Amino acid sequence: MDIALEGLNNVETFYSLDDVPEFGRHSAVTFGVFDGIHIGHQSVINMLLKEAAQNKLMSLLVGFYPHPLAFLAPERCPPILMPLAKRIEILEQLGIDKTVILSFDAEIASMSPETFVKRVLLEKCRAKHVVVGYACQFGKDRAGNAQSLQELSRSRSFHVSIVPPTEINGAPVHSTRIREALARGDLQWSSQLLGRPYSLVGDVVRGDGRGRHLGFPTANIETQDQICPPNGVYAIRAKLEGRWLDGVLNIGIRPTFNALNFQVESHFFDFDETIYGKSVEIFFVEKIRGERKFPNLESLIQQIQRDIAVASEILAESVCI
Repeated sequence: MDIALEGLNNVETFYSLDDVPEFGRHSAVTFGVFDGIHIGHQSVINMLLKEAAQNKLMSLLVGFYPHPLAFLAPERCPPILMPLAKRIEILEQLGIDKTVILSFDAEIASMSPETFVKRVLLEKCRAKHVVVGYACQFGKDRAGNAQSLQELSRSRSFHVSIVPPTEINGAPVHSTRIREALARGDLQWSSQLLGRPYSLVGDVVRGDGRGRHLGFPTANIETQDQICPPNGVYAIRAKLEGRWLDGVLNIGIRPTFNALNFQVESHFFDFDETIYGKSVEIFFVEKIRGERKFPNLESLIQQIQRDIAVASEILAESVCI
């Protein structure tokens, strides 16, 4: 599966309502969290692009980042599937003209459905057509939904398209199903729901240097709030500054060293550059084994050598990412 994002159209992005200029064109708009931009989200975006093209409108996506629950109920906020920069990158590939990324704060949370439609969709976005998923909820206390949006449109001179659910195995695709698949390590299922292999995106940070001491230099990845598959060793492909690298990735606490802190660290094959502070994207190809404690460093080194050999075979046979 080739997921290289080429030919981006440099979507123009605004990060608050105050930053949004007075658009010279009317727009077709969709709004939501769009975490993961999975195949259900893609159905909504495809409808948006279709309506924009047919009616000569600008395509505009209003997204919320971080997740609204980070403001409303932080203890229930799920880990994210995709950081903001990656979402914007994929929206560029899909062909969205402009995006407005709003931080879900007290102002947004207090808007009634009517106020959200008036202030955000009509006044700021100049919406003539609004495309939403069947399960859309918006406004204070999530009082608005797809049907009420359609009712509001009748007196406010815009049209509404409601996109039906995208179903796999008889159930709608949504971000919760993808998180559940990743939590149990089902990479194939998560990829099917996403429409692409799952990836982690993060900056390379300094570690304790143990990998280099053992003869296998590693890049420690700061993944922040992004969900990780279960602890273990994985065959991976990584994208670094436009280059593709093969490697192995360890997720876990490194029990052989009696460590307790969670780390994501990757060893790239035939690579020994200093890349601290650079962003890297890790694509999971296949899990090799679970994390376990070894009796001594020699046993660990021998296992790492076997892991590299196994990963090399897996990656040689895998479809190019």
